[in-house]
Amino acid sequence: MMGIGMDVETSLSWRGPYWYVGRCPIRQNSNDIARDQDIALLGLFERSISPPDQLPAAIIIDIQQIHPQNRPGFFEWLTDHVRRLPCDVPLYILTGSQDAPVEGLRPIAILERSVPDDILVMLICIHQRALMRSEEARIRRRVFGRVPGFGAAPHYSGGSGLMVVGVSGRFLEWQAASDHNVEVVGAFDGNMATEFMAQRAFDAVVIDSSVEDTIDYMQQIRRDARFASLPVLAVCEYQEDVVALFRNGASDVLLGRNRPETLNRRLASAIRLGKRRRLADRVLSESHMWLRQQITIGGLDQQRYEAYLETTANAMAARGLDLWEMHLTPENFNLPAPTPEDTAELNGTLLSVADATSRDEDLVCLVKGVGPVAVLKNEAGTLRLQKRIHSILAHTVINP
Repeated sequence: MMGIGMDVETSLSWRGPYWYVGRCPIRQNSNDIARDQDIALLGLFERSISPPDQLPAAIIIDIQQIHPQNRPGFFEWLTDHVRRLPCDVPLYILTGSQDAPVEGLRPIAILERSVPDDILVMLICIHQRALMRSEEARIRRRVFGRVPGFGAAPHYSGGSGLMVVGVSGRFLEWQAASDHNVEVVGAFDGNMATEFMAQRAFDAVVIDSSVEDTIDYMQQIRRDARFASLPVLAVCEYQEDVVALFRNGASDVLLGRNRPETLNRRLASAIRLGKRRRLADRVLSESHMWLRQQITIGGLDQQRYEAYLETTANAMAARGLDLWEMHLTPENFNLPAPTPEDTAELNGTLLSVADATSRDEDLVCLVKGVGPVAVLKNEAGTLRLQKRIHSILAHTVINP
């Protein structure tokens, strides 16, 4: 069975306590339990105590665990503390089809409360990475600027869109539940959906069909790298189908008939996340092209590179993380020092290999006066990249 999206980290990008009401995901090992003190928010609220300063890995709220009379005060209290956090963290509302929507908060996802623990942990990993990618995109746009004449791929272009797959006859219901600024497009099956999705931007997908067909359509969408991390909401009528849909690629499962206002919020949350993902993808793709162009003029200006390092390091520090700079010099890969005439060719080779084996949120570029570098978000990434480069170079003929 397929998981949600592709290239999911097996550990969280940053570690910290879970803030929760009614539901705390199972910890992955005993060290996590010993190190991280998870925070039961409802108890703090009832005693008028503020949460500790440590940045949470995620905030998970099951609204059924909060008495209806206490919800306005609790969510006002929580909103105030979320705003004080130094950076964005994944915030989840666990709900059911007939639960009233939450006012004030803007969760990263509104989920069916019976989502399995391991899927919830996987979603936290995915959404932590999504937040860091968005942050990386904002930093690059601020430091490097826009690329004049950059032509985005069709699946990045256009206004916000919602793709509805299936022939359940409820297309008008999905149209009514979505925002008026979102174009809703229907497709009979997974093949038609991916054809449409390749032609213009869609920020979320709803699959409203039989469980067997829904799983098939989800797998078709997830197999395409362009849409692997797109929010996909699966519809089902029976509780016993929820877990299977989550385990086969659903970002959320809409069980039964949702209240119109609840359905509207769940769609809006998914579309907002998808739009954020799409805009980050577009900026990272644009900056990647621009950085490749800098090679032809001797590399990125060192002052601008230092500004990027400082800004990114400060953003990472808010999550308790370090930035890792890796110099792609010949001696780091047991290569002989090149002659001045062959330096450009060797730099190009090292950059190409690093570029092909890193993620698009990693910065790989040539810096004037410094040489080729890769800037990554964790030490494990540098070790993985170095191993991959060594492996490729072992099978590549270098003629310095």
